[in-house]
Amino acid sequence: MKANSFTVKDLINAGLFSLLVFIAIFVGGMVGLIPIFMPFIPFLCGLFAGPVFMLYSTKIHRFGMVLIMGVIIGLIFTVTGHGIYILPGMTILSLVAEYILKKGGYASVNHTKWAFTVYCLSFGFNMIPIYVSRAAYVQRLVEEGYGQAYADKMMSILPYWSFFPVLALGAVGGYLGATIGVKMLKKHFQKLEMA
Repeated sequence: MKANSFTVKDLINAGLFSLLVFIAIFVGGMVGLIPIFMPFIPFLCGLFAGPVFMLYSTKIHRFGMVLIMGVIIGLIFTVTGHGIYILPGMTILSLVAEYILKKGGYASVNHTKWAFTVYCLSFGFNMIPIYVSRAAYVQRLVEEGYGQAYADKMMSILPYWSFFPVLALGAVGGYLGATIGVKMLKKHFQKLEMA
């Protein structure tokens, strides 16, 4: 049984993998530069971050390490202008992911995949301002130099009803990304005797 207290190594892993997962999410989000791909951003974020998270999962042995990651990434998104919803969203979904990991005893690959799938719902929270304050969001895009044509195209691709399908795409991307991660790390998981 692992110790319940955090070690310096745990905190270093949490910080390092938070940065790596954020980079993977950022890469997935770059497709948003083309407005017609906006609905697929959460899907690609989950797909790209899944293998990194699955590697991180081999370092997780106690409650709190996903929560730390969620808070760090949520704070980065908040301070870089992605709205006020991402931090509470990531925090809550990180806690749910923590619960799922704990139910699997921090040793179940299947529980880990589902924990990440749930966590990936938060990738759509960056887009909440598009749905709750459209006019202000469009104005901000124009002011930031994207242009009215870009903003109009984005809004046409993301009607109000699209929010929940976009969230669902994030979960699908997360599950596929985690599955790819398991295949990439299969020998590593076997060595750690994670089932």
